Amino acid sequence: MIKVYNAKKYYGSSRGIEDVTLQVNPGEIFGFVGPNGAGKTTLIRVLLGLLELTDGDAFIFDEPVTIGNHHLNKDIGYMPSESFFFNELKVKDIISFFKKMRHADQVYIDFLIERLDIDLDKKFGALSFGNKKKIGIVVALMHQPKLLILDEPTSGLDPLIQSRFIEILQDAKTKGATILLSSHVLSEIERVCDRVALIKDGIIIFTKSMEDIRKEEHKRLMVMPNYQNLRIDGLTYLKDDNGYSHYTYQGDINLLLSYVAQYKFKDFILRNIDLSELFAIYYEKEVKS
Repeated sequence: MIKVYNAKKYYGSSRGIEDVTLQVNPGEIFGFVGPNGAGKTTLIRVLLGLLELTDGDAFIFDEPVTIGNHHLNKDIGYMPSESFFFNELKVKDIISFFKKMRHADQVYIDFLIERLDIDLDKKFGALSFGNKKKIGIVVALMHQPKLLILDEPTSGLDPLIQSRFIEILQDAKTKGATILLSSHVLSEIERVCDRVALIKDGIIIFTKSMEDIRKEEHKRLMVMPNYQNLRIDGLTYLKDDNGYSHYTYQGDINLLLSYVAQYKFKDFILRNIDLSELFAIYYEKEVKS
């Protein structure tokens, strides 16, 4: 559905993306994550035909992406990180305008309006940031496109609406949609994505399936009092914080438990690490290499 090869985009001497190769398969939800300035939005704008690559190639629906190749967009739903529409128009008029332009189904529009708890009679300019994001969601999804490209779609949404939005994405996937999801909310990535790419400084650090990430079985070990000299294969010291020594561990937990049993600790915590902690580990590896 999306194929990108050795993509590079520079703004004069400033880097947008340095070397991006990735593929988003039909019918999957693909997470695209990285810190601010890593290049996520640059790549998205390239895919939408808003920016031209300095080098490399990008394809959507097996067609090369170029500036002005607008016929691809009829099958794409795009949501930017911030939604901007006419401030003086009422929400219902904005939705009506895009419905006519995209020949969207009113039944599905009504479903989105109800699930996202949208007030149709308010003017767009009077809405909060989060409520403006809801209108962006409706506009992006209303025509039930083959491909959804969503840039930080849930920032500003309250937790209930975030949860409902994730359910809407899962339903769209069930119906055959392909979704590229750029997000800082890593709990969303863990919950909904099939694969994820991590980008830093314009370069893809890795692309992995969520299943493979979970199989890596990274653990977080914390011991009190501070003790920095635990030594066993797979155990890496991170830092001391608030009376605890923090380690990451990858390996057989039975070996780890047998090893630490020889020590006398006031407190001992062993848990799975979340995606944000795992990404931090990969970032550290990049810095050290």
